[in-house]
Amino acid sequence: MNLLTEKIGTKKMVYTLDECQLLRLWSVMHCFTQIREINDPVNQSEILTNAQMLLTAFVIDLKPLVGDQTNSAPPRTSLDQIVTFDA
Repeated sequence: MNLLTEKIGTKKMVYTLDECQLLRLWSVMHCFTQIREINDPVNQSEILTNAQMLLTAFVIDLKPLVGDQTNSAPPRTSLDQIVTFDA
């Protein structure tokens, strides 16, 4: 840990990933590639919203290694549980 981390009282945590989580992360990066290729702001916004949902699902599904787990169970979600809104 660096000095700043020690001062604010945080600690490093190690997480495990599975293939589904890696696919979500790759999909987010692919969305950013698509945004660069598209000039229409509406389409860019839709792609960015999709990337945000994928990244949120990725972060929520992170699982700490056995030694880093706390007593409470982490929240879980899947892509089919994500609610979308049309404006």
